[in-house]
Amino acid sequence: VWGATRVSKFKQFVLKEVSGGDTKGRMQVVDRFGNFFLAVIAIFMILDVLNVEMGFATRGAVAFGSVGTLVFSLAAKDTVANILHGIILSASDRIYEGDSIRLHKSGFSGSVHRLGWLETVLRGSDEVMVTIPNADLLSQRVCNLSRIDRSQVKQTLQFSYEDSEKLPQLLQDIKSEIRATCPAVVTDGSRPFRCFWTSYKSNHLEVTVEAHFRIKPIGDAYHENQQRVLQAIHRAVKKNNMNFKI
Repeated sequence: VWGATRVSKFKQFVLKEVSGGDTKGRMQVVDRFGNFFLAVIAIFMILDVLNVEMGFATRGAVAFGSVGTLVFSLAAKDTVANILHGIILSASDRIYEGDSIRLHKSGFSGSVHRLGWLETVLRGSDEVMVTIPNADLLSQRVCNLSRIDRSQVKQTLQFSYEDSEKLPQLLQDIKSEIRATCPAVVTDGSRPFRCFWTSYKSNHLEVTVEAHFRIKPIGDAYHENQQRVLQAIHRAVKKNNMNFKI
């Protein structure tokens, strides 16, 4: 056991040197699998020292009868499934510790605090930790926001029917203001950049603004850019002597 511990420490040192001190990502996966194989080797070495024959030990373990075997199998089924899913999750390159993700089923958004063999711990923006079994995590769609390099800002605006004649100019001014104040906006046609009068409602007209940006959809940079878009819309509205319909 002492030898396995020392080898594990040496392995972690080597991985840090190879990765330049970065223990995340693929080096983290290699470290996790390395610990697993070291544990297996240590168990076999201990059994060898104790002169335990695997065939005899296995027959003795199941000698309690079929009922005991059934109970053990049912009890261990979920644990084994979570371990297998944990291995698949670690090797799949879907998420790493520190990634910001969003779960499709629950809509939960947060960062990966710990990626374990049995379960994964997520931390929400409110600092609440949520534990999810690996089998459940792997069975649903997971959006890794940390690996998305573009974001969207979309707003639905309401205006009075009395201002309908001013809308064409307003739509042009909104796009011009966004272009002038948001340098990361995508205007090459690869993503939508729209500002249209989209609907009649019972007491107002609706305008939809949609723009995409070369900014990740997380962090301060995203929220600062969103604020600049809102400010650009507000300037365009004031420029045309209009008010939002509340």
